[in-house]
Amino acid sequence: MPENTDDTLPEASEGDRLRVFELRGMHVMLASDVAEVFGVETRQIVQNIKNNSAKFSERYAVEITEEEQKNLRSLGVIPKAGRGGSRALPWVISQKGTMRLATIMDAPKAIEATDIFIDVFTEVLTQVYQGKPEIEVSNPSRIAPDEDTAKQAQSVRKQIAKAVTNLLNTVVDTKSKTTVKDELGEVAIGVTTHLKEWLNAKKVGNEKIEAETLLVLEQARDLFERRQSDLQGAALDQERKALDNIEKKIALVERLMEMHDRLEPNAVVGLIGGFMASPTALPAPTEASQKRLPKKKDE
Repeated sequence: MPENTDDTLPEASEGDRLRVFELRGMHVMLASDVAEVFGVETRQIVQNIKNNSAKFSERYAVEITEEEQKNLRSLGVIPKAGRGGSRALPWVISQKGTMRLATIMDAPKAIEATDIFIDVFTEVLTQVYQGKPEIEVSNPSRIAPDEDTAKQAQSVRKQIAKAVTNLLNTVVDTKSKTTVKDELGEVAIGVTTHLKEWLNAKKVGNEKIEAETLLVLEQARDLFERRQSDLQGAALDQERKALDNIEKKIALVERLMEMHDRLEPNAVVGLIGGFMASPTALPAPTEASQKRLPKKKDE
């Protein structure tokens, strides 16, 4: 693929980014993509790698070279510096590196994923020692959803979208007819747009929707508390009813989010499973910048 100059490089959007690609003979993901699924910042991923360098050989995680960064930019895998991209050289992480991160990261999704790894390993090991000719995993929907579970999750997603819309359309000031959506502004517009894309399985992942919805709930709750404080001591029954309505709608969205979380497989486990997909091949780096990895060994 011909190399683009910096002035003509495509700017990668969140949804258009490639997830799994092949680099240095490995299937890898950008640390920023891994961080998004873990629900942490990219710097936390990199810090954990650096602070545990003995656990992360180059077959687990590596900081890419400038030549490799240029190749990634030419494919739109990462945005160029100054347009949402970091000026530091990015890190990439392999499937095993992602699993290792899950065992050391102090993040709820990572801890849940580690529990699943332990449960499945123990279950498989027990059956091996028992001499069973076929290995079975109980509750496989924790790893990948079956058709019925997937349908239930989609149904709950629709309920979440409807509940969030109802919350945003709730009037908070009966005199001016101001709604929660009016008060939250860009936050409300953003989550509404992404909820529509989420329902159509376009670009937006569960993690982004979860973060944005929680932000809406947090700001709606702040709005509720401010308005409640303003009305202390005032005999404004209609206003109080409107506030009670907001509180109930916030609670409904929270219950639906919890239900969806139980139906969806763990995001980190799903990310690790994503490494099984066919990666996008990248242009090979030049000899001068290419740093070969040691031969793979069984671990």
